[in-house]
Amino acid sequence: MNEGRNVFVGILAIILGIIIIIFPLVGIVTLSVLTGVGIIFIGLWLLLQSFKKWKNSFAAGIMDLFLAIFAFLVGIVFLGNVAAFEFLSFLGLYLVGFFLILAGLEALFSGKDMKARGIGILGFALGIIYLVLGSYVIHPLFLSAIMGAFLIIAGIMEIFIKSKEVPKEE
Repeated sequence: MNEGRNVFVGILAIILGIIIIIFPLVGIVTLSVLTGVGIIFIGLWLLLQSFKKWKNSFAAGIMDLFLAIFAFLVGIVFLGNVAAFEFLSFLGLYLVGFFLILAGLEALFSGKDMKARGIGILGFALGIIYLVLGSYVIHPLFLSAIMGAFLIIAGIMEIFIKSKEVPKEE
């Protein structure tokens, strides 16, 4: 019944997206924590995607795995060290946009069906929007909304759009 769909990953992405959108943004400590949590959530999504893609494309699975590990490490630094976040705050905005763009490009180029390509285009476009808005928007609530929207839309696509199974080439 759920062939070609990943309901668990979809529900998890939706929950993580909602958490990112509704979490209150108060002060630099909260912003540091939210950026760290947001990057860790993107890392978690990339980790789950790496296991999903491992069967069809070893290279795509490895790329997602490395991106997930890097996202976890950067997220932990922002969670645990507010001074590092303050020093690198301008990079923090660009890192999240960068992760969205990389996740989008990876999904776009490794995807074999319309759903994967749709998630790829969505991630790439929202990453570009995130970078542009990050340069001009003073309040980070808009940026959290973009990150959360990506996870929610990707989760909905995971649940409701059936992907075509592409036979593994041997």
